[in-house]
Amino acid sequence: MNLFPRIPENILPTSDVENTVLTKDLLCFRTNRGKILPKLINPEATKLLEIAEELLAVFSGSVGQVREKLEEETKQVLDGFPGNAIVGRGLEKLLLDRTEFDTEAKTELTDLREKVFFNSAAFFSAKKAFRFPGVEMGDKADLGHYQIEIAKSVGISIEQLGRQLYGDLPPFQQVLRFRKMTAAGLLHRYNCAQLQGLLLRCEGLTVSLPESKAAGLRQLLKYLRFNKLLAKISHDQRKKKTLMLEIDGPLSLFVNTQKYGLNLANFFPAILQQPEWELDAEVRIRKNHVHSLHLDQSCGIRSHYRQFLAYIPHEIQLFSQQLAKQIPDWELTSSADFIPLTGESLCFPDFLLKHHSGKKVSMELFHKWHVAPLQSRLEQLDSQKGAPLLIGINRSLLKNIQLAEQVEASTYFSRYGFFFREAPTITKLRPLLDSWLSNVQKTI
Repeated sequence: MNLFPRIPENILPTSDVENTVLTKDLLCFRTNRGKILPKLINPEATKLLEIAEELLAVFSGSVGQVREKLEEETKQVLDGFPGNAIVGRGLEKLLLDRTEFDTEAKTELTDLREKVFFNSAAFFSAKKAFRFPGVEMGDKADLGHYQIEIAKSVGISIEQLGRQLYGDLPPFQQVLRFRKMTAAGLLHRYNCAQLQGLLLRCEGLTVSLPESKAAGLRQLLKYLRFNKLLAKISHDQRKKKTLMLEIDGPLSLFVNTQKYGLNLANFFPAILQQPEWELDAEVRIRKNHVHSLHLDQSCGIRSHYRQFLAYIPHEIQLFSQQLAKQIPDWELTSSADFIPLTGESLCFPDFLLKHHSGKKVSMELFHKWHVAPLQSRLEQLDSQKGAPLLIGINRSLLKNIQLAEQVEASTYFSRYGFFFREAPTITKLRPLLDSWLSNVQKTI
């Protein structure tokens, strides 16, 4: 029984259980003349498929084991990996992200440790330890006697004490569930995660979509809004049928960069679902060094996303229910149509509000990292005639003094805008809807 186990750094729990992006030390790439070129693996390579199968077998059979045992078995597989060790560690990272461990705090184990430490201190202060002079020197016989004494003092067997004393620490957390996948799926997921890891460190990216079908575009933009990202949407000046999405990167922001970066990385697999696309990004992988990343549909990376199923956050569900109850003349639905704005740009709103008379107005929400998109949107709306949509602004954005001044000076926002914290409220929205409806009826 080890009373003071060492916890290796590589098994400490990550801060975000949904994080499926490879960390910087697991990224494989090379740089050349200002460009960054990811090193992708061949998902059809026999050796890689064999290793992937072995790893999946270990993880699939790990339910009920402790994390320490899982990682021991994983290490045995990776020690026989003939390729780049970083690739093997990357595959392991992706599988760990699909594994659920029992991390629930157990007060009974905390109480047990407290009792053991108290009794151990009492044991030494009472000089009982002199009966076992080899304890401090690590003598196994005397150490064993000491452990028996401590186990007796807390009323459990020495075997139980060995299992329970640190049973809630990461090495001893039990595997509860593993989300299975195929070997080929794991290798494709690895390539995707390589790119996601780079995008996590980009200053901005542009996605070009030549002649994409409307249904496919709606799917892509639903993923964009689901991840609370905003893009400047416009048509390419040279290729009129090509749609351009310009999205801020996490390194261009000053707050919440990690969360935003993960959202941006999670958007990338949705791009892969488009039949034709090009992606350009500026990546800062090393301090003071920015490299250009260019990809298109020929890269061979496969998306692991299925068709988007609309997920509505709890706060929005609650808001929709309140709207139906308190303002029954209006119905809240997800928006599916573009709104043309000045400067040949387009807006894809978050929601559409339908009045029983048939009138419709869209609503766009700006969250805490949407400073630049909000500044641009206010400029467009203040210079545009009509009222194409309602604007909701998260109050945390007002910490930006320049933006706060622009919001206060905006004529459009004063008429059709509102503030919110977690989600819109009926109190804020009702007068705006009344004003908008009245204005529309006057122009008919």
